[in-house]
Parts: sequence; structure tokens; C-alpha cells
Amino acid sequence: MKQITFQKVLQTNTVAQANLGDLAVTPDGRVWRYVKANEALSLGHVTTRIANTDVDTVSSSNDGDSDRTRITEASAGWTVGQFDDAYGCVDDGTGEGQVFKVQTNTADTLYLYKDYKLTTALDVADSDIILVRPFLAEKSAITTLNQILLGVAQVAFAANDYGYVLKEGPGVVIMGNTAVANEQITPGDDTEGEAIAIANGETPDDISTVGRVLVANTTVDKEALIMVDVW
Repeated sequence: MKQITFQKVLQTNTVAQANLGDLAVTPDGRVWRYVKANEALSLGHVTTRIANTDVDTVSSSNDGDSDRTRITEASAGWTVGQFDDAYGCVDDGTGEGQVFKVQTNTADTLYLYKDYKLTTALDVADSDIILVRPFLAEKSAITTLNQILLGVAQVAFAANDYGYVLKEGPGVVIMGNTAVANEQITPGDDTEGEAIAIANGETPDDISTVGRVLVANTTVDKEALIMVDVW
């Protein structure tokens, strides 16, 4: 895992400075994940990945090397580069079960990495795909305890900024309830991006963990010092 400076994890950029999803460690041993913000994030916001993109009735074609590396949806209207480095799978119809990785895209065509090319041709009559951008971050959802978490913002992000979120180690988290020292916390408060204490009776199967409270606080919707442990 590469080492980075405190300065780098406490700044954001409008242009990527690392690969999305990269893990890095600061000199104090804290672990960070590199993401792109899909929306504005504040200090202490818990982040999750954006929702999947479901695309129906696509076709495939070969490149000049006869590798099946192109997937087309004629009326898609995508933004060029919108799905750079996205992952995908064929979830229904001809070719179901194939997994691929997108290198880039035009308004209607996905161009796949050759190492992740398709082995079975898709059929526009019934082939459906789902696209996943696992490191495009947004605030954690309300009332949902079980989410795929990326980390916690330790600096404000503007929408479309690139930067690091904290995955492991002491950091600031906005708490939706008063924080009690040593209690475990989870996403799913009634405000996006805020954490709450795990209720009695909830098990690890019910929740995603943000970490444990290091210092109690007495005010709702305020930052607290947390031993972040996102998994």
C-alpha cells in the first residue's frame, strides 16, 4: 500500500491524481480510499457508492482484432467518458453471467478492456447489462443500515472533486444521535451521510459498520471523534 502525506488527504482536486479505489496510508497509520464525489460532501459525511445503472437490450461487436470489446445501446445518450473504468455484468438474456470492465464510452457505445472482453455475443433482442461505478461516492442513504461504504470525508468535496476518504483510523463523523463512548455506529440516520448508534438486537448481518465512538458528544447532528473502521 502506498504512503501519502497528510496534505494530500486533506485536499481535493478537479482532475484525478490517482486511480479510483486506490488505498493509501498516511504516516500515522490511517488508511484512505481514493474516490470521486458524485455530489457535494461535508467534513464527516459517511459515503457509499452510487446506484447501479441498468441498461436493457444491448448488442455487442468486435474490434479490429476480432475481440468482442464493444457494447452498444443505440438510444443511450450517455456522456462521453461517463463509465470510464466502470464494471459491468450481463444480468439477463443472451450471454448472461459475463463480467466485463469498461475502458471508456461514447454516447452509445461502451469500449471494454481487452482483458475483460466478452466471450459470448450479446443479442439486442434480450441481452441486458448492469453497470457499476464502485468508487463514485455519495452520502450514505437514510434509514438503510446495510450499505456498501467507501469511507468518511475528512474534508469538504465539491461535486465531481477527487480525493481521499478515511477507511480506517481516528476521524470525524457526523452523528445523528448523541454519541456514547465505545458504542458501535452504522449508517442510516434520517439525514443523508450521518451515522447512528447500533440499536439493541441488531447483528453484524443487519448493518454495515462505520466504527466505534472514541469521545462522547451531547448534541445531535454534530461531529464526533470516531475510530473509523469501514467494511
